[in-house]
Order: sequence, then C-alpha cells, then structure tokens
Amino acid sequence: MITAIAVIIIVLVVFILFLYVRQRRGKLTGYAPYIEALVALLENDDATAMKKLKETVNLDSDLIDAYIRLGALYRKQGDVPRATQIHQSLTVRPTLKMREEKRVFYALVDDMIAANRKNKAISLLREILKIDKKDTHARGFILKLYEEMGTYADCITIYEEGGFKRKDPQRHAFYYASLAKAKLQSITGKDAEKEKEAVNLLKKALKISSDSLSALYYLAAYFEQKGNLKKAMEYYRRIVTEHPDQAYLIMPAFEKIHFELGSFDEIIPVYERVFREHPNNFTIGLALAALYEKKNVVEMAREVYGKLSQEFPQNVLASLRLLKSQTDDEAFKEQINEIENRLARTAFKCTNCGFDVDEKTFLCPQCHAVESFLPHS
Repeated sequence: MITAIAVIIIVLVVFILFLYVRQRRGKLTGYAPYIEALVALLENDDATAMKKLKETVNLDSDLIDAYIRLGALYRKQGDVPRATQIHQSLTVRPTLKMREEKRVFYALVDDMIAANRKNKAISLLREILKIDKKDTHARGFILKLYEEMGTYADCITIYEEGGFKRKDPQRHAFYYASLAKAKLQSITGKDAEKEKEAVNLLKKALKISSDSLSALYYLAAYFEQKGNLKKAMEYYRRIVTEHPDQAYLIMPAFEKIHFELGSFDEIIPVYERVFREHPNNFTIGLALAALYEKKNVVEMAREVYGKLSQEFPQNVLASLRLLKSQTDDEAFKEQINEIENRLARTAFKCTNCGFDVDEKTFLCPQCHAVESFLPHS
C-alpha cells in the first residue's frame, strides 16, 4: 500500500510534469510510465521500476532523471559498469542545466564508490566543484574519502584551502597528528630529518588544538620509544588530566614509566584527583583501587570498588574485585581471576553514532567522528 507521504510526493511529481508538458505541447512523452516507475520505487518494487524506466527513456530521451534512476537501479543490482555507462553518456549532453549536470556527476561518484575507485570519485567531485564552487557537500565528500584512504596530507590541503564554513580545531589537529604518525611509521633505520619533521607536525597539531588527544598520544609514544621517559610522562599525564575518559589508552604505559623513573608513588595522587573530579570514570577508579591494593591500603581499595559497583551495576568487574579483596581463600581468588580474564575483552563504542570496533582508533569508520571512542564491555 502507498503511504500518505508517497501519495503527496506522486501528486507533486505529476503537477511538475504537467507544467513541463504544457511547455512542450504536441510532443509525445514517457511521463505515464515514468510516474509508474516512481510509484514502484516508492514501493521498493525494483523490477517494475526498471521496466517502466526503460519504457520512459525509450519514449522520451530528455528525461534525465529517468536515466539517473535507471543507472542507480543497475548499480543496486551489482551491474556497476552498466550504471556507469548510462550516467557517463549523460555528461556529453550540451543542454544540461547546472542542477542536472551536478546530479549526473553525483550519480557517477556513487558508481565509482561502488566500484571501489575512490580516487576517480574524488576527481568527479572536483568536477562538481568546478560546476558549483559553493557545493559544500562535494567538498565534504572529498574530505571523507581522503579520511577513508588515510591520505592526511590531502585532508590538510582541502581543509585549509577554504570552502568550509566552520573548521573544527580537533579534526584539523587530528589530520596533522595522523600525518605525523604515518611519517614516523615510514621511517626505516635512522632518519633524524624525517623524525624532526614528524615531531614538528605533532607540535603544530597542538598549536591548532592545545588538547589534541591524538597529538598528545603520538608525542608521548614517540618520546617513550626514544627513551626520553620524562618527556613521555609529561604528555601521558596531560592525557590523564585533560582527557580522563580516554586515560584507558595510556594507563599501562603511564604506570610503567613512573615505575622506571622511580616515581610510582606519584601516580596515586594523580588518580585520586582525577577520580574526585570525575567520580563516574570507571577506568580511573578501577586503576586507583588496584594501586591501593598494591600499597596494601585494602580498606580504601574496597571503598572505591564499592562506589564503582553501585555506580556501574551492569559491570561486574568492580564487584568481583571487591569480592576478591574480602577473602583470604587463594583457590577462590584464582577462580575470580579466571572469571576476570574471560571478561577482559574490551570493545570500543563511538560516542557519536554508537559504532563498535575491537581495536582502538581515533577516527570512526562509520560517522567519521574524531577521537570519539570509549571502552565498553
């Protein structure tokens, strides 16, 4: 059954076509099968839609929309070459209006995406910008494709060349940090110049956004790898204090460096301050309680485990730790350890769209949000 909204759409289409036909009196057209095709598309009847669209273009070769929709149906069926052929044939028509020409190129972009030819899709999107330099959708689409391809130098270029009404400093800095990471990973052996270039890119990222999580993370990891533990600790500490929700990224390294520097006792005051300011931070609370246990301050550990158990009743880890801290039965403790190990797998959820991933990442593959993932069990 056709919904009320569908009926309204069909009425509007018929009205527009009536006006169009009145301007072209005397010419036989394919509007009847075209309307039937639109109805079929609304009802998800692709077979009928394709049949009627074919009738339409045979009767009236000027109906550009019918060609575009016919090509889209071929693409949907997996026949990308046929879809591309149909859409490509429209680009040589000299009478296309700007709106029609853009629609044709967007259809070709979709064809190239379906064929996994992202570079070709980008070149077509640039053609759209030649047609209409104010087309923000095309510019944003190019940026999205560059992000998916991991070509962050290109991301920086298009982001800085203008055309975006608002620039997000966090995203802007992320591009520089990601480019720096790629440069560091490409270094084989010793290359002081390339290392310096990458570090300068990370520092530029922090100038763009002083609390850029990705820049802080990559700088800390770089200095740790180079053996400059004090510098690494400086950046790791900034992540803990400036991005407490993201502290899970670096806590093992943070604690390891403090231990190696002989300043392990300095960690507890840091965790205490962060947990006091962010009592809903499960990761910091759990780490703080574990440190209390290591220092044999068991009552304080139990207090934190109790708070976490009440605040996060769906997460049994704190309850298990609390239970373990209240027994001297080593066999029972070992059983709890085994349960903890089975629960140890952590996934990560995008706070913007809810997309799940198993590996830590700074760019959401689904919605392209930057630095948006948090751990969840």
